[in-house]
Order: sequence, then structure tokens, then C-alpha cells
Amino acid sequence: MRSRARLIVLSALILLVVAGSVLSWALENNVIETTSAKQVEVSYSEGACEKPGVTMVIDFGDSAERDPIIRCANDFVGSGWEVFQATAIDVSGTNQYPVGFACRIENFPPSSEQNCIDTPKYSEGSWGYFVFTKESGWQVSQVGSAARDAQCGSAEGWLFIGPGQQDAGLLPRPIPETVACDG
Repeated sequence: MRSRARLIVLSALILLVVAGSVLSWALENNVIETTSAKQVEVSYSEGACEKPGVTMVIDFGDSAERDPIIRCANDFVGSGWEVFQATAIDVSGTNQYPVGFACRIENFPPSSEQNCIDTPKYSEGSWGYFVFTKESGWQVSQVGSAARDAQCGSAEGWLFIGPGQQDAGLLPRPIPETVACDG
């Protein structure tokens, strides 16, 4: 009887290991959808907001030869992560963190430099997330973009911090104009 119980326990353990391996493979190869992100209406204008909305600033950093992207999510209500969708800016997370962690924005850095399967290493560089208000200027966000409610009249900012670059004191370069929002 004991050998039968051991066989059942051993079979259950083997089944769990196989199931875990299959699930891990499926997540890494995007076979299983890991989010149920809501659809956000795309309504934006180029440049900082001149009417109620949330400004999005993408600064590709010193090493990139790209101009920053600045767009206004008009009359936006949602999370900092959802501002990407509202302003039609392409963003990719990692397999481990598909929402809230930006690995690639507007195809930067290129997939030849970062595969976005896992969180980029310090030696690869990564995106920093910032929030701007007229009162405080640019500040590193204290919460992730998916957990932060973007505020009307503020700006959401992303700065690429290059491989091995110290991030202390780095802020997005563009200083957006902000508008007061009623109510």
C-alpha cells in the first residue's frame, strides 16, 4: 500500500513539473495572453496639451539620434500605461511584465539590442518613468505606470537611460507646458 501511495505522489509531482514547464514555455512564446487590457480611445494631438488632457513625453536619451515625441491625450482618464494607447505610441513590455514595464517604445531600443523576453540588464539600458506637474517639475514616479492614475494637466514622461549610464539626476529633457483642468 505504501508503494502505491509513493507512486501516486511521485506521479503528481512529475505532472506538476511538466505542467509548469509547458506553462512557462507558453508564456515566453506569447501563446497565452497574460493581460486583459481594456481598450482605450485613441484621441491625441501633436505637442503638449493646450486643452484639458495628459501630455506624453518620450525622450530617447543622449545616445539616440531621435527627437523626443510629445503628444497630448485629449480629455484622458486612465492609467499612465494607457496613455500610450491613447496617444498611439507603440510600447512593448517584457514576457514577465507585459503591462506597466516599458522595454521598447516606438521600436527603441531595437530588438537586435534587447529581446524583451526578460527585464533588461543594467548593461543593456532601460526606460525610466517620470511624472511632471507645474508645481514640482519632473519627478521619478513612485509607482508603476499601470498603477498610476494619470492626472489632467500633468505629463507622463519616459526617458531611455543608456547601457551602464548612471540614472541619478537624469530627467526627460523636454519641459512640457501644462494646462489647468477644471473640476
